[in-house]
Amino acid sequence: MRGDWRVRIAAGLSLMLALSALLELRQWRKAEAANADIAALLAGHDIAPERLATASSSVLLARAVYFVRHERYGDALELLNLLESQGDAAFRADVYYNQGNLQLTQALDRLERSEIDQARVFAELGKEAYRRALLLAPGHWDAKYNLEVAMRLMPEMDRVSQADDEPPRAESKRLWTGLPGFPRGLP
Repeated sequence: MRGDWRVRIAAGLSLMLALSALLELRQWRKAEAANADIAALLAGHDIAPERLATASSSVLLARAVYFVRHERYGDALELLNLLESQGDAAFRADVYYNQGNLQLTQALDRLERSEIDQARVFAELGKEAYRRALLLAPGHWDAKYNLEVAMRLMPEMDRVSQADDEPPRAESKRLWTGLPGFPRGLP
């Protein structure tokens, strides 16, 4: 009788270890499936809609990037707006960073088509998204770099719109404290 309680404790501990191992295996399989979905999206292949119902926030963020790469900007923005309130601060900073990239891409597209007013709006939206990312993650270097690109874009647009109008007068000349020129491309 005396050894009976030891057997029960050992059996209980064994059962708890087995359940813990099963839970860990389940979590590992979910992470493995999420990584496979992210890899597929980043390789340019969409995932099946039935997988989206149980997809993690990281998979949905990768799908938003997929939409941007395929110029489905409306779908990307809708998904990014949905993800703004999910995850920790670092994840939300990545969401805002990707929103900024989306807006900056659209600003550059509009600028190439000489739609200066629309480009200005998208550039402002991009700057706001980068600032939100930096509030959540001050060390987010890509957001800092792209914010600088967006800030340099505004004087470029002013210069282009002035060139379309009459030549600027000497008293209306504005000074730009940044480096001259506009770097092309995003990181």
